[in-house]
Amino acid sequence: MQCPYCGGDAAVLDSRTTSEGVRRRRNCSNCKRRFTTYEKVAAPAIKVVKRSGKTEPFSAEKLIKILLRVSRDRPGVGEEEATRLARNVEAQLIDAGAKNISSSKLATMVLDLLRDMDRLSYDRLAANYMNESGMLRTTPGASASEGQLGLFVGEAKGGQTTKKTD
Repeated sequence: MQCPYCGGDAAVLDSRTTSEGVRRRRNCSNCKRRFTTYEKVAAPAIKVVKRSGKTEPFSAEKLIKILLRVSRDRPGVGEEEATRLARNVEAQLIDAGAKNISSSKLATMVLDLLRDMDRLSYDRLAANYMNESGMLRTTPGASASEGQLGLFVGEAKGGQTTKKTD
């Protein structure tokens, strides 16, 4: 590593593992100054393709915020669980070698993991992700008309949903 002050070679004096990565104290062989460097694993360049076609980098932090919002006031679903779930999703994407993922597929992955964790949080998140026909995305194998307790049965003109009238 080069010294940030003079550009000379710097030797490592001490290395420590921290929660954010590796902290190294270094000493320049040229100017004798000491400085600290921090190393952490670079996040893979996974892009999320939004419904509008716009892309943005995958952000575990953004996913954690969403999970905390839908799990608000739920016992047993805190920051630790949301972080674990977000890291699990990120690991699945990395293991699959994904470079791009649609927001709907990402939502499906999160919903599948969230269903086992907390059903109300799952329902809150699912309510934000409607499929193309305007029906609520339901559990696998369920028909679209069973979405959200059967309150939405179809889509009328202008994007409005019609209420079930039994």
